[in-house]
Order: sequence, then structure tokens, then C-alpha cells
Amino acid sequence: MKRYTAIFLAGLMALTLAACSIQGASSGSQGDPTSSNPQQDTGLDTSEQDASDAQPGADAGQEDPRMLVAYFSYGENAALPDGVDASASASIQIWNGTTTGNTGAVASMIAQATGGDLFSIRTVEPYPSSYDETVDQGQAERSANARPALATHLENLADYDVIFLGYPNWWGDMPMAIYSFLDQVDLSGKTIVPFVTSGGSGFSNTVRTIQDLEPGATVAEGLSLRDSSATGAQEQVDQWLQALGYGG
Repeated sequence: MKRYTAIFLAGLMALTLAACSIQGASSGSQGDPTSSNPQQDTGLDTSEQDASDAQPGADAGQEDPRMLVAYFSYGENAALPDGVDASASASIQIWNGTTTGNTGAVASMIAQATGGDLFSIRTVEPYPSSYDETVDQGQAERSANARPALATHLENLADYDVIFLGYPNWWGDMPMAIYSFLDQVDLSGKTIVPFVTSGGSGFSNTVRTIQDLEPGATVAEGLSLRDSSATGAQEQVDQWLQALGYGG
């Protein structure tokens, strides 16, 4: 009898020890700090994770580009009589109380929409009051590769990042006064945005010419307008500027 009792007690003790071993193993698994904590996988605590997600991109905090609208317009460069009637020529416009031309009107639209400064490129010698005579003079200057002397000079070029450059199309080219202007300035590192008014020829090859004359600058997509629709082009100007990222 004693032998059977000893065997029974030994078996009971073995079962007890096995149960304790299983319970201990289960408790250890529940206490593993690396098994289900995602913060341990990233190496960041909650505050660090939030700060990382909130960091701005590379473009955040950059200042808005400073803009200049430089242009040549017939109405501001011709020897016009006082009180000239804008109806005397399709190239003369009265815009915001100022006598200018189609290109000047568009330049004002761009400046108003972007907050840019206006700079009128003007020659020392005025062009004839007759537009036909002015066109003939423009052709002669182009044939001679002339550089008309300028009466206005840009003294603070370093203040600007983006240069809008406007002109009418004369004989498939820029007026030679634009060449004079580009000879006097170095636009390296800046963005040039051309715009032109014409009877239908558009830019011709003038954008390539600007690229050749200012190889260190970036030339952006320009805007070509027919002279007959220039004064009513505000919506078109706004859409173009917004596409470039310069709209308000």
C-alpha cells in the first residue's frame, strides 16, 4: 500500500510542476516590450514622430519672387502731339490716364496682377508721330542692326528675380530698343517672361533671340496677343499668369 501511495504522490507532484512551468512561460510572453509596440520599431517616441510628420517641405518659407515689368511701347516713344486722340492710331492707347500703346496696356495689366514694378524702355530720340513712318524707321534700324540710345536706365536690377519683357513685333523682330536694353543688363540667374503684341506674327523668332542674348537666364513661356485685342486681354493675361504660378 505504501508503495502505491508513493507512486501516486510522485505523479501528482509532476503534474503540479508542469502546470507551474506553463504558467510562467505564458506570463513571460505577455510581458515582452518589443513584440507589439510600433514606437520601438521606428526609434521615435510619439512627440518625435509628430514633429517629423509636421516638418515643412523644401519649398516652404521661400519668399515670393520680386517682379519687374519692362516694356517698349510705341505710344510712349513717339513724338505725339499733346492731347492726341487714341483713335488716331490703333497703336495708341489711353490706359489708366496715360498715353501708351498696346504693349504698355498689357504691361500695366501684368503689373497690377502680380504687384510688379513697371519700367518703360524709352529712347533718347523719339519716333515719328505717324505710325507708318515709325514702322519704316524700325525697318531701317533693323537692317542696320542699330542700337538706339536709351533715355531710361534700370539702376536696381539686383532687386528683381523675374523680368517680364514686353514689346511689339516690328518686321518679325523686336524693336531695336529692346536690343539696346538687353545689351545694358545682365539677366543671368533671373527668369525672363516675354510678352508681345502683333498684327498676327506673334513672337516670330524673338524668344530664341532672347535666349541667345541672355544665355544665363531662364526664359519662361510667353504670351502673344493680337494688337487689336490687347486692351481687352485682362482675363487672358490672368490665366497665363496663373498657369505660370504668378497669379494672385
